[in-house]
Amino acid sequence: MHNDLREWIEKAERIGKLVRISGAHWEKEMAALAELFCNKKRLETPALLFDEIPGYKKGHRVLFHELIAPWAIALAMDFSPEYESLIDLVRTVHRKIEGLSPVPVKIVDSGPLMENIHQGKDVNLLEFPVPLFSEFDGGRYIGTSDCVIMKDPDGGWVNLGTYRMQLHDEQSAGLYISPGKHGRLIRQKYFERGLPCPVAVCLGHDPLISLFAGNEVPYGIGEYELVGAVRGKPVEVIEGPETGLPIPAYADIVIEGFCFPGDNRAEGPFPEWTGYFGSSSRAEPVMRVKAVMHRNDPILTARHEIRNKSFDFRSLMRSALLWKELETAGIPEIKGVWRYEQAGTRYFNVISIKQRYYGHARQVLHVAAQTAAGAYAGRWVVVVDDDIDPANIDEVLWAMGTRCQPAMDIEFINRSRSTPLDPLCFDKEKNYYTSLALVDACIPFEEKENFPRATGATPEYIQDVYKKWRALF
Repeated sequence: MHNDLREWIEKAERIGKLVRISGAHWEKEMAALAELFCNKKRLETPALLFDEIPGYKKGHRVLFHELIAPWAIALAMDFSPEYESLIDLVRTVHRKIEGLSPVPVKIVDSGPLMENIHQGKDVNLLEFPVPLFSEFDGGRYIGTSDCVIMKDPDGGWVNLGTYRMQLHDEQSAGLYISPGKHGRLIRQKYFERGLPCPVAVCLGHDPLISLFAGNEVPYGIGEYELVGAVRGKPVEVIEGPETGLPIPAYADIVIEGFCFPGDNRAEGPFPEWTGYFGSSSRAEPVMRVKAVMHRNDPILTARHEIRNKSFDFRSLMRSALLWKELETAGIPEIKGVWRYEQAGTRYFNVISIKQRYYGHARQVLHVAAQTAAGAYAGRWVVVVDDDIDPANIDEVLWAMGTRCQPAMDIEFINRSRSTPLDPLCFDKEKNYYTSLALVDACIPFEEKENFPRATGATPEYIQDVYKKWRALF
């Protein structure tokens, strides 16, 4: 299995999923190209490696789309990039993570990251070709596919999270973290004690780290240890020279510094996962950067939040995590979960089940709506029978139209957890609530034997024919 971003890039190039682009400008042009590839290639969108960026040294590169498509997830987790369906891939990821035994990190004295070390007055964040995504952004964003490392001052637990970072100047960047996120809870503990919060940020690293840093891993569980479990060996880390935080020894770029209580600066707006600019410019904590480490010819990773994209790695990971939480809650016969990327990977969630008892569907709806993975910024939760592919919106809408009686089969939950990034959260300084619709689109359990038979061949027979005649497709 690969150890770092560069080995992953080599694997992507070998299977024809990497496009090298020279001469594109950091100001909007790279982001526009990323959007064009996503719109044209859909589920086969390649990773884009930009070099020879105007105004920057050759070899100072930017990688877009390292987790843009199903093949990229498979590559990151060392699966075959061939898969039968999105739900098959979700099932594979789910089975992989459900039995993981955490593997502690291994502290080492050095690594490729330490090829270049700049501290104090030598720190210059502008040496990297940081993108400007659009003319409406509050500034250039150095952290969009990053990994923010913090340590809980109470228990010593190390948290990894993906939080946006706006480049302010050579030695500082804004660090926005939504309310309730683990990084914000940790930072607030330091601030409440009048202490600066130590922070390290990876800006180019193994995509497997992003899979866990950018998703809802339960509070108190270390993402490093889960990455090590998937790899089958510990993540090698060095101790940061400024903060002492554990930093991946094979990362491409890492910055270290501190957030100080009351040290805020205008940040935003930024195009968010919702498909909207999440907020206007407002004061957010600043990270004062004390050290920069990077490999020779460093690679900065960047993620463009493209509206209505056909795939988002968070859909797959969040679907797998929700599936795991439903089974952990003791609910049987979960056959598939999909959290739609077109709805921000959070707003529209579908679960398929094989009904076994009265109330089975409603149990799934209520639990899915309030698990750790499912509760944050939800809007619609739909349960369907096992003859429906939850990742096929045509089938889901057919089930909703023909099996859901709205007066009886839709329930609502008010004052559920949301985020100030939610476009329907109007009071962004005080109330972060949402409401959820729970839609039972299953055949009523008591009518299963009498319900009209659906047209078409059985899914099993269709699959057998497909396997026999696969070359035609």
